Amino acid sequence: MLIGLDFDNTLAHYDSVFAAEARKQCLVSDEWKGTKQELKDKLYSTQGGDKSWQKIQGQVYGPSMHKAELFPGVTRFLLRCKLLGHTIFIVSHKTKYGHFDSTKTLLRQAALDWMHSRGFFDEDKFSISKNNIFFATTRQAKIEKINDLNLDVFVDDLEEVFAEKSFPDIKKILFSKIYKNKYHDIICSNWFNIENSILGDITNKEIKYIVNSIYKHPINNIEKMNGRGNSRLYKLSTSKGNVVLKDYPDLLNDPRKRLVTEVSALKMIEGFNRTPKVLAFNESQNIAIYEWIKGVHLSNVNDKYILEALMFIEKIQKAKGKNSCGLASEACLSAKHLFTQIDDRLRRLLLVNNEDLQNFLNTVFKSLWGQTKKWSSQHWPSDNITNDLPSSMQVLSPSDFGFHNTLLEDNKLYFLDFEYFGRDDPVKLMADFVWHPGMNLSNSQKSIWLKGAFEIFKKDPNIHVRFHAAWPIFGLRWALILLNEFLEGGWQKRVYANIDLKNQKESKLKNQLNKAKDICRKIQLENMECPYV
Repeated sequence: MLIGLDFDNTLAHYDSVFAAEARKQCLVSDEWKGTKQELKDKLYSTQGGDKSWQKIQGQVYGPSMHKAELFPGVTRFLLRCKLLGHTIFIVSHKTKYGHFDSTKTLLRQAALDWMHSRGFFDEDKFSISKNNIFFATTRQAKIEKINDLNLDVFVDDLEEVFAEKSFPDIKKILFSKIYKNKYHDIICSNWFNIENSILGDITNKEIKYIVNSIYKHPINNIEKMNGRGNSRLYKLSTSKGNVVLKDYPDLLNDPRKRLVTEVSALKMIEGFNRTPKVLAFNESQNIAIYEWIKGVHLSNVNDKYILEALMFIEKIQKAKGKNSCGLASEACLSAKHLFTQIDDRLRRLLLVNNEDLQNFLNTVFKSLWGQTKKWSSQHWPSDNITNDLPSSMQVLSPSDFGFHNTLLEDNKLYFLDFEYFGRDDPVKLMADFVWHPGMNLSNSQKSIWLKGAFEIFKKDPNIHVRFHAAWPIFGLRWALILLNEFLEGGWQKRVYANIDLKNQKESKLKNQLNKAKDICRKIQLENMECPYV
């Protein structure tokens, strides 16, 4: 195929650069963060905002061009195109100089330098010919060039380009989350979807090619594994034995850098010999290679494994680098943090067009949430309602900790999945272990876990009071987590990990909703109290 790609805001990602430049020009506060579009909307709502916007554009596309990022997912797309023999053309509407740019930076040269620095023209990377890069002074000139190239498909972030009458009759892919008019054939919000719409599902041959760019040992066989979370997993048989390939979710769907977090965590706690070793990783491709643990998932949990889990948690608190470790994903360091997380989750779910979901949220959840929030606020230690838990009381937490993320090998328990690892309130770790719907623990085992955890974290003077106040709140939080699949991004991540779920959406959503209802009933029946302490 002959594949045409726009450049700005399609290949080159500018959100962070625009935000930084706006802060530099004192157009927003030092704390402001947002997308390019959010910044544009913000500036255009003020007097003279159009001129301010042009000034920022002149800086971003010129002197600050080198700070732009490659969109997540582009790397793999271009590598697959290279392997499959498709020809890439880049056609961009770009003037000679930027608006109000006193440096007179040549915009086209800046773009070419950026491409060169990221391996666009390197034979051992993307191997795109410089002769296939075109810059046009006007939109019409851009469309004329697209016509001349006889392309099979074109990807652009602006629907206005496709709306032009002279645009050729080829496959048009709009790279956007929204559109005003349907002049495109397909709309994709991330490069994973663009990749699939053009190239189809990735083949074993392509996986070998991509893996061998970071892990040089010959691959004899590839076996797709059904991911239990949000990542794709593959068992690779290599000349050095079996390894695991982990392909993390698209960063545009979920900006959390799971790969970086997990790799850092596993290296930090490697010495405890209870986790897989990191063998190779590549951040731009969002993949990592891990040691293969030849184990089985626990079918029956006994008290011994509860104690092993407690010992592991106690050990990782002694890891070197603990104090420099960042916060866990969705850390809850105060009552305010926890309440805000639930409010945010509820707000997003209330926008979902699903009658059964809305009936539950409006007739059951909202009322219970109001009651529980009031009760918890009355019992929470006053110095931690809005103030963060002191760093001395924060602990290292895997964040998604439980037997659903373990393997048993030679009577030894190994712990997996550290994508959300970091510092957190021990109360969250304790409550999540019990509330997690996939744990299937007996009441006595829940008591053993909580008793052991209280002992590990006994230096925290308020841990009992805080746990008591937080217990029903974490239950409601889990009820909303179970409903993530109702969100389009949540369902996409689940299918990404396990393609077999693609045609099971209706039944899965019904099942998740029933689980959420069960949690709410439990909180009501137990009158907010934890029965296992």
